Amino acid sequence: MAKYNVYGLGNALVDLEFEVTDEFLARQNIEKGLMTLLDEQAHQVLLDKLNQEFSLLKRAGGGSAANSLVGLCQFGGSAFLSCKVGDDESGQFYGENLQQAGVSIRVSELDLHGQTGKCMVMVTDDAERTMNTFLGITADFSEKELFIEELAEAEYLYIEGYLVTSDNARQAILKAKSQAKTNGNKIAMTFSDPAMVKYFKEGIDELLGSDPIDLLFCNEEEALTFADTDNLADAAKVLLTRAKQVAVTRGADGASVFTAEGEVKVAAPQVKPVDTNGAGDMFAGAFLYAICNGWDTAKAAQFACAAASEVVQSFGPRISKEQQQTLLTQYQG
Repeated sequence: MAKYNVYGLGNALVDLEFEVTDEFLARQNIEKGLMTLLDEQAHQVLLDKLNQEFSLLKRAGGGSAANSLVGLCQFGGSAFLSCKVGDDESGQFYGENLQQAGVSIRVSELDLHGQTGKCMVMVTDDAERTMNTFLGITADFSEKELFIEELAEAEYLYIEGYLVTSDNARQAILKAKSQAKTNGNKIAMTFSDPAMVKYFKEGIDELLGSDPIDLLFCNEEEALTFADTDNLADAAKVLLTRAKQVAVTRGADGASVFTAEGEVKVAAPQVKPVDTNGAGDMFAGAFLYAICNGWDTAKAAQFACAAASEVVQSFGPRISKEQQQTLLTQYQG
């Protein structure tokens, strides 16, 4: 039996979450609903403006893959994260925060220089999340951050699409994928954000590779953008040439999981969202937990949609222990 359900590769970012207005986003020329990269100076200027006008709601160890692994571990799964943080207070906070959430991470063994990355998550009253990110030292993620012996102990290798922006990170992913194939690990990947598919399509193609991976996560916008179509069924046909199973989240409309055998469509619980940050990450984490525990596709997708619907009802990318236990009782029982 594998030591870990999932070995993840992702950006280590401390999430700083603020509730903002559409007027503020427009005034700062921030593109709503997307992740935008900032340099250190622009990050500090924006952070100062946020602190002047709004209150910090949440601070947590984040990053797309990290959020998914935390979700998986909350349900009782096991995970290891390869990442890069700085030798600063934020880096120490990040490592402790993830370890408290159950994710194995070797912060102390990494090259601890530079600043830990931060992501300013700005949530508007329609629950849409807009992210401006200063990568800091995680921009230097490379093969040095791989722990091959830990990968050998995992069922899945999980790849975060945000890493596509870095040449060194892409090379690290390709090395990890090669090792995973040698090991017999299954390979899963998330597109992470529409901007990654729109602006880094060539890099995404490289990460997917010519041999179909086992599982791909994306939302509907990312699927349509990747396939250059406005029809999800047509997009699925394209994506199934790159992955054996494609899980597409559709917000309030639930999710569709596509395989060569067809589509499994599930509805989402009807809730009033206040913050969509982390919903897709939680879907992936819950889905991975379910399939690693032998659940069928329909049940896994229903469980993942239910978990994501819990996340969007409060600020932050995580759910409480009570919510986690209620979901497990409902779906395992």
